[in-house]
Amino acid sequence: MKRNMKRIISVLMAIVTIICMGNYTYAHSGRTDANGGHRDNNNKSGLGSYHYHCGGHPAHLHTNGVCPYSSSSSSSKSSTSSSSESSTKTTSTVPTTIVVTDIKINENVTSMKEGESQKLTATITPDNATDKNITWKSSDESIATVSATGEVVAKKYGTVYITATSTNGKTSKIKINIKESRKEENTTTINTQTTSQNNNTTTNNQEDSNTLGGIMALGVLGGGGYWGYKKLKK
Repeated sequence: MKRNMKRIISVLMAIVTIICMGNYTYAHSGRTDANGGHRDNNNKSGLGSYHYHCGGHPAHLHTNGVCPYSSSSSSSKSSTSSSSESSTKTTSTVPTTIVVTDIKINENVTSMKEGESQKLTATITPDNATDKNITWKSSDESIATVSATGEVVAKKYGTVYITATSTNGKTSKIKINIKESRKEENTTTINTQTTSQNNNTTTNNQEDSNTLGGIMALGVLGGGGYWGYKKLKK
């Protein structure tokens, strides 16, 4: 009985071994060579008498001696690397814009005379702003004008506002009172005329005093001469 059991077990083991070898042969018919491929004499894989299983991939052929899986991986890495480099280059070539945060007119001009001119300047913050262009404007050009470079020319009496504006809209403004210059000229003329009149009056007074003094001197001389004549006659 025991002998029969051993025989049955031996037969079953032999059958299992044959089945396993059959499956292995079906999956990998032939031995794997140094290149990672093996022969498939019965073409069970459908790829011919020779194919590869590189890196555990399914059975495949090496067209022109190149593994499609390693080529795909290399291509993918190359594409990723190229994309990364392109992205880096694009980012590095984008310029950085530094905007103006403040603008201030430097000169504290509050008044000017008609006909006068004054050069204005303005400071932009930050100093390294990308666009430092300034636009100048007068609130009333009939009273005072301002050039593109900040040159203010007073035209006539009145009040005017001069504004400096940056490209992004930051502003600085000053108020200037334009004074008439004619009044001061008239005052000077009047003062000159008054001085001249005073000088003439003084001259006339001196002349009158000299005349009166001459008359008195003549009278004294005449009286003295007459008195002397009477004295001699006696």
